[in-house]
Amino acid sequence: MKLKDMPKIKSRNPVALSPLLHKSGVFETEKPQATHRRERMASKHQLRKTDWQADK
Repeated sequence: MKLKDMPKIKSRNPVALSPLLHKSGVFETEKPQATHRRERMASKHQLRKTDWQADK
C-alpha cells in the first residue's frame, strides 16, 4: 500500500504578526453599560438622600 504524500506546510504571513495590526483596548476604556449603570446608581442615591418632606 502506497502512503499518500503529506501536504506542504504553508508559512505564516509575517505582515499579519505586525504589532500595528493587533487589537487594542485604548479607545474603549470602559463598557458603556457600566458607565450607564454608575450614572443610574448615583442618581438613585441622590434621590434617596433628598428630604422630600422638608418643604412642608
